[in-house]
Amino acid sequence: MQGVLSSGLSRLNGDRPVALRGAGRTDAGVHALGQVADCGFGADLDDAGVAHALSRMLPDDLRVLAVTTVADGFHARRHARAKVYVYRVDRSAHGDPFLRRYAAWRPGELDLAAMEQGLALIPGRRDWSGFTAASCTVEDKVRTVYEARYGEEAGLGRFTFAGEGFLTHMVRNLVGTLLDVGRGRFAPEQIARVLASGDRTLAGPTAPAAGLFLEQVVYDNRTFPGEER
Repeated sequence: MQGVLSSGLSRLNGDRPVALRGAGRTDAGVHALGQVADCGFGADLDDAGVAHALSRMLPDDLRVLAVTTVADGFHARRHARAKVYVYRVDRSAHGDPFLRRYAAWRPGELDLAAMEQGLALIPGRRDWSGFTAASCTVEDKVRTVYEARYGEEAGLGRFTFAGEGFLTHMVRNLVGTLLDVGRGRFAPEQIARVLASGDRTLAGPTAPAAGLFLEQVVYDNRTFPGEER
């Protein structure tokens, strides 16, 4: 999608190349409700004009929600304070075909109390090696997670994670492990064991990409639950 958006901006920019920087990458198959990107742009259009023009040329599965002129030096990734990811779980008995591309189907009973115990072990500044894919090339795997919670409504489960940043497959590995806690395959304390050991083989499976959404990139000074300011 980055290439598609860059191409559209280039056309508006007199066919001059536009270098687009996103706030972060997502795995193939993951969705974004609130991705943020920045670029240098020289066309004679105001913010509303750019947004309107892009809306007429982008494909149906990509939309620009807002365009804002920012100060020189703004960096979509480096200046982000936090990111909020949501993982959706279809809890219906037979699987909703309309959710197939946007939620992981996991029917059956879940021990929500055990999952809450596991979720309570997640917030904090930790080394997340045990929940990171082997393909992750980042050396420093220490990140702060501010919030981790789960709720269900009308047959749809929703995990929410807020943190300063997330590593490759980190959210999906956390979700896969927490669902195994809910099924009784792991005790809640397994979360702490994986964190202490850094051993990915002790965690649960990687949840499918289809259920994951980048919901928001945060730039303001809000305080998350448990965050010390």
